[in-house]
Amino acid sequence: MQTVLIADDEENIREGIKLIIDWEELGFEIAGTASNGEEALSAISKLNPSLVVMDMQMPKIHGIDVIKKARASGYEGYFIILSGYSNFSYAQDAIRNRVTNYITKPVDEDELYDTVKRIKEEIDKSVKEGRRSGQMRNKARSVVISELLLGTYFDKSETSDTFLPEDRREELLSLHLYYPLYQVVIHETYHSGKKEKSRDIDFSKSKLMEGALDYKLTDLLPTFLDESSYETLKVGDYECILLKGKAAVSRFDDFIQHFEKAPIENDSPLDDIFIAIGTSEESPIRIEKSFESAKLLAKRRFFCDEGEHFVRAVRKAGNEEPTESSYEDIISEDLKESQQLVTNKILDAVIAGNRTAMINCAEELYDFIKEKIPANSDACLFATEILLQIKDRLTKQYPMLSEIFDSHAGIIEFIEGRFYLYEIIQYMTETMDKVLFKLHEHAASENIIDDIISYTDRNYAQPLTLEDLASRFGYNSGYLGRLFTRTTGTGYNYYLNECRIAKAKEFLAEGKYKVYEVAQLVGYNDVDYFGKKFRKHAGMTPAEFRRQMKESK
Repeated sequence: MQTVLIADDEENIREGIKLIIDWEELGFEIAGTASNGEEALSAISKLNPSLVVMDMQMPKIHGIDVIKKARASGYEGYFIILSGYSNFSYAQDAIRNRVTNYITKPVDEDELYDTVKRIKEEIDKSVKEGRRSGQMRNKARSVVISELLLGTYFDKSETSDTFLPEDRREELLSLHLYYPLYQVVIHETYHSGKKEKSRDIDFSKSKLMEGALDYKLTDLLPTFLDESSYETLKVGDYECILLKGKAAVSRFDDFIQHFEKAPIENDSPLDDIFIAIGTSEESPIRIEKSFESAKLLAKRRFFCDEGEHFVRAVRKAGNEEPTESSYEDIISEDLKESQQLVTNKILDAVIAGNRTAMINCAEELYDFIKEKIPANSDACLFATEILLQIKDRLTKQYPMLSEIFDSHAGIIEFIEGRFYLYEIIQYMTETMDKVLFKLHEHAASENIIDDIISYTDRNYAQPLTLEDLASRFGYNSGYLGRLFTRTTGTGYNYYLNECRIAKAKEFLAEGKYKVYEVAQLVGYNDVDYFGKKFRKHAGMTPAEFRRQMKESK
């Protein structure tokens, strides 16, 4: 709905203009009225109406002067001038101020209707064209950003790392894309429980675990970055962020460093986000280099450690660009020799009943694959061949072990479907654990869980993690976590929080400590996080619990 201002020094004319035509039918609503030139000019400034119907002869400020002043202050709306006589000089002034709609008094209903209708059509056309123009500008801008990342925006024959053609510079300035520093970030929302069924796992194509929270990095950006300092777009299969300017790059780095220093909690939205940070570049010509370096990191996500959420590109000495190794760089005979060596070491450890040696071998295998094998599919094949060799040799020597191993097809399918290398190593370690148990009749797993519970009950105030306990007790963390859940019916982190909250209740009941002191005493450095966990487990805040305990005494 457009708006109209009616200005005339005679009240009956103002009221007559309101009623002479159906303004609402024509798409207008009356925003206000004015009885003199000063009121009209003030109302135009405040209301910014789409249309002003105004008498030429106005008290205080003449109608032509109202139009001149309104135009000078930036008013772009339409005027319909009402005049009781013709005056060529007034008409000239009106034309110079973009007024083309004249109606003589007394006002004719049909003439006013037709004039207003024509103006509404012009407004609608202008709005539509403006919207289309804005959409075209936005589309053109997104194309430019995409081309900057892909390296197709500049003519390579006319540019270098230091020379930027003036026409390109002007265009980037007009699009708010010219800055002294840039950095490309590739991000993905995922869930570590998701298992891809494609051998060559692609960072860019992984999906959320069914039912997991679709929480993206872009949801967090406005909390610490100005919206004008970054661009978000999808290039191919990659979700990208282009950071613009030194401040944006610095603030994003501060954000990453904060979470690198403080481990991400399992229930944090960031636990479902992976970020590959490209090199920072000082020229729009080199944005492509930042994007390429981020893509190399993104492709290597398969090789990230458990719980690793951020990887960043590092410029090599001599300003060399990060490069991706090829499989041909690895000498085939050396690879086969290493594969056989690892196989024999694991077999020796298992047959000897040396679990520590077996765990060490698995860790060595993990490090070797990460360092020497660049492609996901090659890493899967390398690990598959080792496990199949171990299976064949053990089941020939100890036929009763056949029931422990999956079939050859099952092993191949499982390994090829893993999303991370560490999951494959965990699978191999758990299988060897079962073999060790079968061959050497290890103590029942329940005893191990009893030891872990006892240790947790004594050391709840320490920064305990399942990974630390697995290392302390000589187990794979993934296997130990599943064993704990299977034995106790609850996950380890849940048990640890229950233990801490139970002890916190004891401290709160004593009444000697403040809430933040209790939080520290039971192992929580963040009092807000402690409050959140306490409420989740106890159904009330720590302060409410302490007050309840006081009232019950």
